[in-house]
Amino acid sequence: MNRIALVIDDEKPILDSLKFVLGNSGYTVMTAQSATEALKIIKELEHELSVIVTDLSLPGGYDGFDIIEAVKDLETKIPIIMITAYGNIENAVKAMQIGAFTFLTKPIDTKVLLQQMKKAVELCDIMKENVRLKKENLDIAADKYRIVFQSEAMEKLLKKASEIAKTDATVLITGESGTGKEFIAHYILRESNRVGAPFVPFNAAAVNESLMESELFGYIKGAFTGADKNSPGYIGAAEGGTLFIDEIGDMPLSLQTKLLRFLESREYTPVGRSTPLHANVRIIAATNKNLEKEAEKGNFRKDLYYRLSTFILHIPSLRERREDIPLLINHFVEKASREFKKEAVYPNQESVKELVKRDWNGNVRELENYVRRFILMGSAVAADDDDAAQNSANSGNAAVLSFKIGEKTMDAIETEMIEATLKFTKGDKNLAAKLLGISLRTLYRKLSKEEDF
Repeated sequence: MNRIALVIDDEKPILDSLKFVLGNSGYTVMTAQSATEALKIIKELEHELSVIVTDLSLPGGYDGFDIIEAVKDLETKIPIIMITAYGNIENAVKAMQIGAFTFLTKPIDTKVLLQQMKKAVELCDIMKENVRLKKENLDIAADKYRIVFQSEAMEKLLKKASEIAKTDATVLITGESGTGKEFIAHYILRESNRVGAPFVPFNAAAVNESLMESELFGYIKGAFTGADKNSPGYIGAAEGGTLFIDEIGDMPLSLQTKLLRFLESREYTPVGRSTPLHANVRIIAATNKNLEKEAEKGNFRKDLYYRLSTFILHIPSLRERREDIPLLINHFVEKASREFKKEAVYPNQESVKELVKRDWNGNVRELENYVRRFILMGSAVAADDDDAAQNSANSGNAAVLSFKIGEKTMDAIETEMIEATLKFTKGDKNLAAKLLGISLRTLYRKLSKEEDF
């Protein structure tokens, strides 16, 4: 790779000598005899320069320290090697403190100089790559939770979410499964003063009821068998940030009481601890259930519902914002194409019109899964909404399982049934639980039990 080095020294013989040595070592060398001249070159070649070698003492009222300060303000990181005939500890320390890579004294040992330049360039390359990867990861994260819309319904929702985000109040997000409740939670975080702080998701339907308290509130060492160290729990992990409790309607009543206490006092007690802890955590909860009706039935605490329902954000179903579907299709095509490293192929206009007409009972999640299959298979496939899958199962299109008495244990049969159902629903756990006739929590528990083996 061709490296460009800028050498700054007011003595022309030194410039000529360094240009010759560095040129023979593979560098393209630019030279300057003053800081003013050097700064012009740096401004023009900011993104091309690999390393700067500068004398400390320069004519014109500016010195090597000024070069360092100027380069520090640039977006691009350029390592600087300081050289001087007046080397002393004070200058060396100052040069290193304000950003020089290293400090060398005259007469210059060109072998040492080349070694230091090589190290400086390599370190700078690593730093640039880290910056690039960090930006790439931030871009991926931002794209992951980007909300794509053009509908008035979503515009109103996000405007309301932005206003609520400016407070520190608890928020309840409601909507059908697959509408993107976690997306809205991330949006609230980005619009709030907690942006940059932890965002910790906790799925109340995915955790075994017997473990939920210790998972949510944490525990101390020795609190129970297997507790060999302290655990902060999800609340402790979210300190200073946001705890997103998904499927809160599936939280057991016993734990709802303790969550209510936390919402009222911001205090919680880890399992095995006698005194409470305080946490600065914002709670955003989400559910696809009607919590008001669940509270009337006694399945959800009324006082907790009232506490959560101060601010309610209801996400409209995809059927209620069909004008967003074409934009979402394009977004998911681009996203899936990047992920699968395939050419972005978009459905034609007629296909898009048909897709807009569909009900999409699985909402945005179902539409994204459809597009992902479209990209992988290269052609349109039927949307597998809940009704279509249920009808398909009833009509005999699903796999048929059979085994002889005594051939398999009940656990093995159950495992095979769950695996076959998940394969049939293409991983949709909500639909799988519905077809199996069990709750989503039970399905998660059985899957967790399988993973233990």
